Amino acid sequence: MSTASAQHQRLRQQEVYLDNNATTPVLPCAAAAVMHHMQTCFGNPSSSHSTGIKAKVELEATRALARKVIGASSGQIVFTSGATEGIQTSIVAALQAAKNRGQTGPEVLLLYGATEHKAVPESLKHWNQVLQLGATVKAIPVNSQGLLDLDFIRRHLPQTALICTMAANNETGVKQDLALLEKVIRSANPDVLWMVDCVQALGKMQLDIANTSIDYAPFSGHKLYAPKGIGFLYVRHGAPYQPFIAGGGQEAGLRSGTENLPGIAALHAIFTELDKKAGSVFQPETVLWQYREALLSALRAVFPTLVLNSDAPFIVPTTLNFSVPGFYSKDIMDLFDAAGIRISSGSACSSKVPSSFVLDAMGLESWRSQGAIRLSFGPAMTAAECETACHAIRRLAVIVQRCCLVLSDAEPLSDNAVSGLTQLKHEDMCSYLLVCAKSQQAVIIDPVMALANRLANMVQGQGLQLVAILDTHLHQDHRSARDDLTALLGLQQEGATDVLGWPFSQAVIECGDYQLSKIATPGHSAESRSYLLSQQGVRVAAFVGDLLLPGGVGRLDLADSDPAAFQQSLKTLNRMVTPDTLLLSSHDYAQRFFTTFAIATKEQPLFGALLTENDNPPGWLQTLRQQSAALCQASQYQCGVVEVSWSDAKAVVDTPELQAFLQQQPDVMVVDVREPYEQSAGALGPYLPEGTVVQQWPLSRLCDALLSGALRKEQRLLLVCRSGNRSLVAAKVLNRAGFAEVYNLKGGFAMLS
Repeated sequence: MSTASAQHQRLRQQEVYLDNNATTPVLPCAAAAVMHHMQTCFGNPSSSHSTGIKAKVELEATRALARKVIGASSGQIVFTSGATEGIQTSIVAALQAAKNRGQTGPEVLLLYGATEHKAVPESLKHWNQVLQLGATVKAIPVNSQGLLDLDFIRRHLPQTALICTMAANNETGVKQDLALLEKVIRSANPDVLWMVDCVQALGKMQLDIANTSIDYAPFSGHKLYAPKGIGFLYVRHGAPYQPFIAGGGQEAGLRSGTENLPGIAALHAIFTELDKKAGSVFQPETVLWQYREALLSALRAVFPTLVLNSDAPFIVPTTLNFSVPGFYSKDIMDLFDAAGIRISSGSACSSKVPSSFVLDAMGLESWRSQGAIRLSFGPAMTAAECETACHAIRRLAVIVQRCCLVLSDAEPLSDNAVSGLTQLKHEDMCSYLLVCAKSQQAVIIDPVMALANRLANMVQGQGLQLVAILDTHLHQDHRSARDDLTALLGLQQEGATDVLGWPFSQAVIECGDYQLSKIATPGHSAESRSYLLSQQGVRVAAFVGDLLLPGGVGRLDLADSDPAAFQQSLKTLNRMVTPDTLLLSSHDYAQRFFTTFAIATKEQPLFGALLTENDNPPGWLQTLRQQSAALCQASQYQCGVVEVSWSDAKAVVDTPELQAFLQQQPDVMVVDVREPYEQSAGALGPYLPEGTVVQQWPLSRLCDALLSGALRKEQRLLLVCRSGNRSLVAAKVLNRAGFAEVYNLKGGFAMLS
């Protein structure tokens, strides 16, 4: 390898893995045990020859160690494929026992903690239906610390057949007081069956299961440095048990199927380390708390306003769950991932801003739930690993300041200044920041409350002079952030503007090289207007509010909507722009970013009639009635109807083909569509073939790339992001706009790292 190539490779960031609650790397001693039992001691424990006998000895030695590390001197230890199987087995056994006792019907309760892993409530619902108990599955509320409501348990337990709780929560690290919980459970219902999910407990908190009345306790290997596909289940002596898997009678008939001996050998190695009195790879609890404090200090150096969603003394030390005002979890995850730091949000993705059902159950504010980040380390973390993680986190402080994600006392930084048009989104709502870099002037259009802090940081962080804050109409579905931004930025505009923020004294708003003029475009609402954007006298775009949407039209069934006025507004706007002028809306339900009259007419032929007919073209009123009915039936408020098409994507490039593709297409422009803070945190270049030139056009600046001519329809483009998802969105947008050769790197550069 050449010196340049070696340096190119060294630029790739070392991965800092801080998502151990999701899974862990396999410890070297466990990996060695796996290989030994795959290649040397590979016998079937059911075989009677010497090789099988050796395997059987390993199996039973591991079972004995499992008893020791969880404090289970009695009861059964059953090896499983992991926690999900253990949960299913426990629930099936308990529900079958309830059915045999005649505990059926809706008055019988199946209780679970509201913050349980989804595997528990989903399994309860599934097997309740399959076994036809007809019982009522009910969540136990928690308080703001995530602790179970004991009064609720006392009231409902007499009617309960099975109660499911956790030892430690996977998102927040909150641990339940099992001794107190047992006292409450057994005083209210001595006979109720009790399952405790112990997946996040082993190695992080003391367990003494034999001295409890816990009936079932599932464990998972891959949460504690063993491979995936191995776990075990504790079953209390005398607790009902129904084999979940029947067959050859392995595990004393409790769980058939040839045992996963390599996985069990890995558990043996893990249990041996846990059992050591000294010299173990597992750190004592006091050291884990020290690591937590060091990591928290590093996080606060980056985000001074960080708020913890769970804290001592209610948690295990290895989990940090936090939120930062003004940030969604995806923002922070993308930033950290670009820097090679792996964390998680603890919540599933959706078309909306995802929220944490765990934090929702705790009653925390929505911004904390939508912005929740889980940083989790393992009990085998070393001091060197902690130091490396803290250093990697702290280096992000200057990046979030330079990109104006947070404000600092430093002078405004101009090396990463935003220029031109930035489109920011919250769920389906769009806000726009227009900046003239030369004059350092800015205009904000359709500010959304959830984006107010971000917009204020961008204005203040770059030392911009805010010329105006405008709304295109009085929004029905959300409150404008105009007044809040005025207060945040200390502007003096009271009485100087109309109801939508336009200065009374100005016919045209000057923003350096940009000019904004206004035209009335009623229809969606009576006061709706559009703002025509010109650059050095050339009209380049229009901010149209909810008059037109990318892929549809604004709703026309509001109290002050007027379909006739809508048609006239379309005609007025059409006369003042070209067919290819970008039309920028205040909502984007289909991830299309903009529309034009040419695109709108092609996508919805009725537009052609609306623009040419004198009034009410055939089919128009019927279409309106259908749209109104669809909007009224929608599960949430929408400002318009959009036809979503999934046929916009063109070509993808698989990562193994990348080098050959770039050699065959030397004129292709590689475009990084990640946001500026991600690009600053982790350069894309080292993941691509040496010498590849990368253009940086974030998704939020895609419209500006078109306005400025930086991206042109005749160019051949390869779009790249971390996972391939955002670059696919950008590819669809550009293909829709008429770009003929747009390629997407499938799987993103994560597949190259």
